[in-house]
Amino acid sequence: MEDSIRLGDPIEALLALYRQPPMDKMKAPGFGQPDAATLPVAALFKRKTMDRLLRQHTAIYGDRADCKASASIWSKHFFSLVSTPILAANLLLRQGFPLQPDQLQVELGERSQVKRLWLRDGGQPLASQALHERFAPLFEGLCAPLVDVLVELSGLSPKVYWSNLGHYVEILGQSCSRHSAFHNAGEPLLRFLDTPMLPDGRRNPLYQPVRYLELGGDTPNRVRRLCCIKYRLPNEPLCAACPLKPENCQAKRHR
Repeated sequence: MEDSIRLGDPIEALLALYRQPPMDKMKAPGFGQPDAATLPVAALFKRKTMDRLLRQHTAIYGDRADCKASASIWSKHFFSLVSTPILAANLLLRQGFPLQPDQLQVELGERSQVKRLWLRDGGQPLASQALHERFAPLFEGLCAPLVDVLVELSGLSPKVYWSNLGHYVEILGQSCSRHSAFHNAGEPLLRFLDTPMLPDGRRNPLYQPVRYLELGGDTPNRVRRLCCIKYRLPNEPLCAACPLKPENCQAKRHR
């Protein structure tokens, strides 16, 4: 079944994945000419543009809203909506998209947050199965420059932004591994998340973004290593996977 899915039109194959579990609750990307106003991802790397978007996003929460927490939430929208289709195509279809920032478009929502990713076409078969080469275009070419801009503007630690990205990446890796039509497809991504160092000797900023903790239930609970600090915003509770929740702080680690 895996091969029959991959042999078809890559655009339709990816969109079909969004119509069935475990991806049916996720926002599918758009393809071709956008039918809504968009920005090239390259524009997000410009300090002036990003500053405007973050200010607009923060204003939604009130005059005294925490700018760092707002920037963290903004990044979560970007990372979830951009990384998910790219990694799903990579893992399930073995397809890679051109990820040059000027070739990708993002549609923005009413809170100036990323609402949808727009891709030009269905991409090409992956050029390499090696872990670093397979994932570097997304993590180093696309996400790292955005993290740098967000850190500069917000003053929030880069570890929080990488943790936000890792949260969604790990979820997708686990989901792909459990996909009924594919056999352990998320394993390469999960293996990358368990790799502490990159080939050039740098620390992997996505190393083990979550832990699995024994909380007395039938299965371990999934808990982030770092809090996204969204609780600093009005009426925003702690996330289910937040490490600041008392029961998570007292839990016994289990990996």
